Amino acid sequence: MIVSITPQNFRAELIDASREKIVAVFFYADQIPECRPIGQQLEVMIGQDNAYITLAKVDVADPQLQSLAMQLGLQALPAVVIFQNGQPIDALMGPQDPAAIDGLISKYQPKKEDVLLNDALALINANDNGKAYSLLQQAQQIAPQRHDIMAALALACVNTSRLDEAETLLSAIPEVYQDSLYQQAKSALDLAQHAAESPEIKALEAKLAAEPENKELQFELAIQYSQAGKKAEALDMLYAILKTDLGYGEARKTFQDILATMGSDPMVSVYRRKLYSLLY
Repeated sequence: MIVSITPQNFRAELIDASREKIVAVFFYADQIPECRPIGQQLEVMIGQDNAYITLAKVDVADPQLQSLAMQLGLQALPAVVIFQNGQPIDALMGPQDPAAIDGLISKYQPKKEDVLLNDALALINANDNGKAYSLLQQAQQIAPQRHDIMAALALACVNTSRLDEAETLLSAIPEVYQDSLYQQAKSALDLAQHAAESPEIKALEAKLAAEPENKELQFELAIQYSQAGKKAEALDMLYAILKTDLGYGEARKTFQDILATMGSDPMVSVYRRKLYSLLY
């Protein structure tokens, strides 16, 4: 967000607003040439839609706003002062090179993985789990050791029927990091796994145990596994069929269809290589 400070909105847009998020206050005067490039850089870095930092521009040519610069003890223009909780906490004064401005603002910008995590959690709450899963995979690639990202990704996995992946993620989170988000994902996984142990699946498993070479039973069970979110089990079952009969019914198409539902799951490349090894 970018705002221009006036005597009328000073308290609301600067003091009060800084209690909600960081406000970078840019003090400038048009007659000082060094102000223009810094102002442009700040506008590009912060932007109008920034949910984490507001850029508040103060034109000290306005006599009513000069007192603010004096209260802060500004000794040179341009100046950038960081406000938080109604108080200045950091500043740069006088002409600066772009790297200095970048360094100041970057300290208060959230990390990319935090933005991805927050956006993904909002998508999960809106029941848009497919997009959340994609964002969380990006976040995990950036910060693979972040346990909060792992827990959120596990929850998105459960909500998109990737139960095996969810279980792997949750099992890698140490007990000390098993917070409320972890518990939410674990509870969701337990419920999904319980639902996956349906009477239909149990009945097919029993029949297949009695007739382990029955491809029709294998195919039916693979479909049930896939619908229950047990993607790996479904793919393993279909691969067993294809190893002995590459042209069996819809087995190959179903195998590829399941892979298509798994997005950028790292297991996709593993199973795709398995299929290619049979084809070529």
